[in-house]
Amino acid sequence: MKMKLTTEQIDQLYLFTRQHYVEYYDLQTELVDHLANAIETECQQNSKLTFDEVLNKEFRKFGVFGFMDVVESRQIALGKKYNRIVWSHFKGFFTIPKIIMTVFLILAVFYFLKEYYTIEIFRMSMFFLIVSMLPFLFFANRKMKKRKQETGKIWLFEKIISNYGTFP
Repeated sequence: MKMKLTTEQIDQLYLFTRQHYVEYYDLQTELVDHLANAIETECQQNSKLTFDEVLNKEFRKFGVFGFMDVVESRQIALGKKYNRIVWSHFKGFFTIPKIIMTVFLILAVFYFLKEYYTIEIFRMSMFFLIVSMLPFLFFANRKMKKRKQETGKIWLFEKIISNYGTFP
């Protein structure tokens, strides 16, 4: 019969991964799943060991740097997966009418600037662009911080999405 971990033990595994510098919840979840399966298997084979003993034994298998190598490789893999998801949404957004409208707007701005370009118009345009983006960035950052405070979780996927709007 296979031993099942309790909810408290699963929570302890999440805490354990956080304490070992695994920042993102989606990466923590993958590690917790791996650790839980290994602990259940080990406890089934050797029922004399406690949960903490088995956890430490499994953690030692990760080597001197602990989770860092695994986290780094999984972060790269998840980053690729998440980038594909974002890219597919981006491609799905730009249908033929939106592409035509975008090209039209770019040409309209180009011809307007070609005819009426002055340094004052450029400065005003840049000022308007910056001022209009600041509230969006402020509220988006505030929303992410609030979600982190409420749930205690940081998602790699959210970070990748927010990096598309800013420079990392």
